[in-house]
Amino acid sequence: MAKKLFFCICLFLGLVSNAQTISKNFRSKTYTLVKDTIQFDSVNINSQKFTVLDYQKNKIPATAYQVNFIKAQLIINAKKYPIITIEYFRFPDFITKTYQEFDEKIIVPDTKNTQKLYSLTTNKKKAQSTIFGDLDAKGNITRGLTIGNNQNAVVNSSLDLTLKGNLSKDITLKANIFDTNIPLQENGYSQNITDFDRIFIEFEHKKWRVKAGDLDLKNSESYFMPFTKKVAGIEAAANLSERTNMLASGAIVRGKFGEYRFIGKEGNQGPYKIIGPNNQAFLIIVAGSESLFLNGRLLKRGETKDYTIDYNTSEIRFNTTLPITNDMRFHLDYQYSDRNYTRFITYEKASYNSDNFSVNGYFYNENDAKNQPIQQQLSDEHKQILANAGNDTSKMYANSAYEDSYSENKILYKRILSGNAEVFEHSTNKNDQLYTVAFTFVGANKGAYALDKTIALGNIYKYVGINSGSYNPVIKLVAPTKSQTYAINTTYQPSEKTRFFSEIAVSNNDANLFSSLDDNQNKGLAAKINWKQLYGKTTWKFSTDIGYEFLHQYFATEQGFDAPEFERDWNIVNPTGNRHQINTLLTLSKEKKAYYTYGFNLMSYTGFYNGIKHNFNSKNTFNKTSFSTKISLLNNTSTIEKNSFLRAKGKIEHSLAKSWIGGFLNLESNERVLKATQQLNTLSHRFKEYETYIGIGDSTKTYSKLGFNYRTNDSIRNNKFTNINTRKTFYLHSKLLQNTNSNLSVFTNYRITNNTFTNNEKALNSKIIYRQKLFQNFINFNSVYETSSGNIARQEYVYIKTEPGQGFYTWIDYNNNGIKEFNEFEIAIYKDQATYLRVALPNLTYINTQRAKWAQVFTVNPSQWANKNGLKKIVSHFYNQTHFIINNEQQRTNNTFNLNPFYIHKTKQLGLNYNLKNSLYFNKNLQKYSAIFTYATSKNNQLYFIGSQENNTKLHQLELIHKLSTFWIFDFTTNTSTNKVVTENFANQNYQIDAFKIAPKFTFEYSKNHQFSFFYNYKNKENKMVNFEILKQQKIGSSYFYQTKKNTLLRAEINLFLNDFTGNQNTPVAYQMLEGLQAGKNYTWSAIIQKKINSFINLNFNYLGRKSKNTSTIHTGSIQLRANF
Repeated sequence: MAKKLFFCICLFLGLVSNAQTISKNFRSKTYTLVKDTIQFDSVNINSQKFTVLDYQKNKIPATAYQVNFIKAQLIINAKKYPIITIEYFRFPDFITKTYQEFDEKIIVPDTKNTQKLYSLTTNKKKAQSTIFGDLDAKGNITRGLTIGNNQNAVVNSSLDLTLKGNLSKDITLKANIFDTNIPLQENGYSQNITDFDRIFIEFEHKKWRVKAGDLDLKNSESYFMPFTKKVAGIEAAANLSERTNMLASGAIVRGKFGEYRFIGKEGNQGPYKIIGPNNQAFLIIVAGSESLFLNGRLLKRGETKDYTIDYNTSEIRFNTTLPITNDMRFHLDYQYSDRNYTRFITYEKASYNSDNFSVNGYFYNENDAKNQPIQQQLSDEHKQILANAGNDTSKMYANSAYEDSYSENKILYKRILSGNAEVFEHSTNKNDQLYTVAFTFVGANKGAYALDKTIALGNIYKYVGINSGSYNPVIKLVAPTKSQTYAINTTYQPSEKTRFFSEIAVSNNDANLFSSLDDNQNKGLAAKINWKQLYGKTTWKFSTDIGYEFLHQYFATEQGFDAPEFERDWNIVNPTGNRHQINTLLTLSKEKKAYYTYGFNLMSYTGFYNGIKHNFNSKNTFNKTSFSTKISLLNNTSTIEKNSFLRAKGKIEHSLAKSWIGGFLNLESNERVLKATQQLNTLSHRFKEYETYIGIGDSTKTYSKLGFNYRTNDSIRNNKFTNINTRKTFYLHSKLLQNTNSNLSVFTNYRITNNTFTNNEKALNSKIIYRQKLFQNFINFNSVYETSSGNIARQEYVYIKTEPGQGFYTWIDYNNNGIKEFNEFEIAIYKDQATYLRVALPNLTYINTQRAKWAQVFTVNPSQWANKNGLKKIVSHFYNQTHFIINNEQQRTNNTFNLNPFYIHKTKQLGLNYNLKNSLYFNKNLQKYSAIFTYATSKNNQLYFIGSQENNTKLHQLELIHKLSTFWIFDFTTNTSTNKVVTENFANQNYQIDAFKIAPKFTFEYSKNHQFSFFYNYKNKENKMVNFEILKQQKIGSSYFYQTKKNTLLRAEINLFLNDFTGNQNTPVAYQMLEGLQAGKNYTWSAIIQKKINSFINLNFNYLGRKSKNTSTIHTGSIQLRANF
């Protein structure tokens, strides 16, 4: 047992020390293909970020394969792509796992022989890998090394391992270890993102538990210090006795808590940009850490729920089925990646529980190590600035310029005189005294610099005069902080009807550990007492709930404890002073049929605010009719206001035989009067909302609900309530069909907003889903249609240099000026050329859009007629599948709708993703007279800050496969294609390449394990725009495949390219036409050796080489060891 424990701990610690930041649901698998259909996983997979790479690690276009994401099946031409790598993301386990009480494998046929007893386990046991002994191990470990004469050595590693089992009779082990180092991914502000719950190892005994790795610390028991924190560290829990428990943890914090509030925009589904606590636009949100509230109601994340979120770009998009209006209030709690300092957290808990009494103590400590900065380098001058700033963040700025050496991969400045002021000016002269300068946004007309232009490496700024710009050459210093909270609570329950609760907490928060200024604001006290009493033994029960709370003005916890709309509920704005609150709740209830509650609440902030609130809620059910009411009245005064806030909501619903009808009334009136002038504050508001609806069917199965909503909003104009707008909403929610063969649901929400002082607005959200199986699966089709309004970002990005083979782009200096310009970056054909990443910058400029989307999958599968005669027999040889999607976003002006996804408006088009692929098979998956005809077309339009870019492709392809004899197979592929690119501002990037290809191939198949192929390709490419380049390419090659009975595989290939090119080779179109090669003779060769060492270890060798005219030979090799468990 000791050896097992030692081995597991050593393995875990070694892996955690090199853990990479990538989602645990990511998978990367390499296959050597012998057939076209691959089952690459056992569960549903995420259709986003699905990538297929060839043996050279080049991305295979989506038109070359088909994917069934539900069944995790890939269909691809095994002859054309003999070795592929699939990179994708699984859905989380809780979505894909099967929930059942017993394993279906243990079910036995009905039998009269009852003498034999069966245990509820399966007899078949999985063979265990001896390296982990009796532990149940699943997953794999991979380590690889790639080297070449055109790149540095790159280490590739991955680990996906799950361990579970008993180390001894009393100790169990659970471990989930995931560690992947893959090429850095595009999109977003960072090259990686921390995804927690990735790695952990846990030992458990009936009296104790120890868990190390990625932890999810939680406290939902304390009133004043509830929190959820995702950290990396260790947690230990122990049962000291039957009634006494303790827990202690220590960890490094990767996420810091933040909150963000925003108001919805009428008819705008997003995306909405999340701004950080310090107004930072660069923000990476810790995955899964967010809680999003709408008018105080918690929303659910997911494609079929309420919203989706991009953690890397910190943007939220609301789904079509949650229409957004301008009176929706959103509150987002989240954790964001903050690595300014090494940040530690400790959390301890001790509890004692008896039959009627419990006591719990908590200690939370989170603080920065001020002498261990990470993302900022603090000089003595910087530390002194922070020491003099106290808690005032407006004083935490420092000069950003420092001397630096010349580099073509940097934006540099020189100092010049402008009048009597010394300012910075952009320079590319290596003989100047150069500086690296960071510019910070300080507010419109509050700075001396403005954005001059954006190049591929980033933004360039210029001096425009004091208070004439928005930027200054300064950096924002971040002070190290400390947050501590101590809390203890007790519960005493002498009987089932009586309960007493109390809690006291102390906080100690230092907003600047470098400064002793304002330290008198660090400490605060909070206390709460509560008494609940239940009366009565009949069907009617009466209860009371009385409580008191006290908060010192400086008491604060890391994540807070008040409800998301607490300040709005009490009409509070920037309160000061100590808080006192008395809460009283009286409840009269009758089982589940009725209840009545009355609440009386008092709250004050010493010397600032006093408020009295009355709440009345009720619910009654009489036969088939239900009533409910919620009424709240607040009267409050502050040093500047005297207010009255009334809220009321009533609902009635009546059930009929197969339908229901209902309606509700919702109103608010908040009158806020300024004491000094006796005039209404502009924050005053009033609205009335009426709704009626009728429904048919069962809302849990098939149903249809039709409704109408009418709302008026009033605000303050000329010191009186004035109607601002009136909104009418018509909606339909329905699930019309739901059975094995059919599924039809329709959602429609149409709103008309009549504004008094601005233009009227209209909004439409609609989504239709239709799935149908006909004639015993002879025909299958899935249709999804959506339309909604939103916005699209004018996306900015820069290129960052990385290690060869770790990027996606290559730079070609087309004009030989040494400056990296946006039109000089190309997607790298070969990995050793991939030296740049494209990284998105924060989106701050958005354009309103109207989106129309239609997705369609249509399949005709007559294989069930294979045993028929006549025409049905002939038809059974065919199989047709059509994939189609169009996502059309156009600029929205006035109240126009883009309902037709096929309508293309040249001047309003902002975003378009159009893809159509139809594949007609004859004798699918057979080698005798097998044929595939494919038609594919796509059109994509993207909006960037440098202008729009439009890509159009079209393909007609015929592929024939026929087994000529026992040993010979003939493949023939021919296609015609068009690839057209039009950019708004870069003429040298525009081209239209028309291509023709024929590719015969003969394969000598001595056996399935021994093959030799000869092939010839001829391509003719012509550019129909600008310089009219022409390429005539001939490719002659052969390949060899051999697999031994002892699990050794060898694959080798050699190719000769004869490129007859007419035109300038140093252009983007030439790079595309030549596919990274040169005019004249080019050679490429490759070899792959795979060896299965034993039942769970595989060794792979991969070698690639190429040679072009007037260039050196390039060699790239890799070795990989993989262990499967």
